[in-house]
Amino acid sequence: MEVADRRLNSRAFDESPHLMAVVAFDGVLKVVNAAWERALGYRADELVGRALVRLVDDTDRATALRLINPRAAAGDPGPLELALRCKDGTYRDFEWERRRVAAEQSIFIVGKDVTDRKKLEVTDKLKMYELYAQAAKMRKSRETGSKD
Repeated sequence: MEVADRRLNSRAFDESPHLMAVVAFDGVLKVVNAAWERALGYRADELVGRALVRLVDDTDRATALRLINPRAAAGDPGPLELALRCKDGTYRDFEWERRRVAAEQSIFIVGKDVTDRKKLEVTDKLKMYELYAQAAKMRKSRETGSKD
C-alpha cells in the first residue's frame, strides 16, 4: 500500500498543471515536476542544481529571494507574483505559494501560471485609458464648441 501511495503521489506531482519544486535553503532547485518543461521549455536536468534566481529578471530578484526565504516560508506568507524566464527568452507570470519543509532543509513551491490573466488586466487598463482619453477629448471639444 505504501509503494502504491508513493507512486500515486509521484504521478500527481508530475501531472500537475502547476509548477512544483523543492528548493534548498540556499536557493538551488532540488526537484521539479514536468510542468516546468511544459511552461518554460527547460528539461528537469537543466533546472535541478541551478539557482532559482537565475530564472528571473534582475528587477524581480528581491521577490525571488522572498519566495525562497526559509523564515518567510515558515508561516502562512500568502501568494507572491514572480515571472520566470522561458528557455526561448520570453517570460511567464506565476502566482506562487510556498511552505517550509524544515526536516528537508527545503521549501516546497507551487506556481500557478497567471500570464493570460495579467495580459487581460493590461488590455483592460489600456481600454479604460482609451475611453478616458476619448471622454476628455469630447469634453474639450464641447467646451471649445460652446465658447465659439
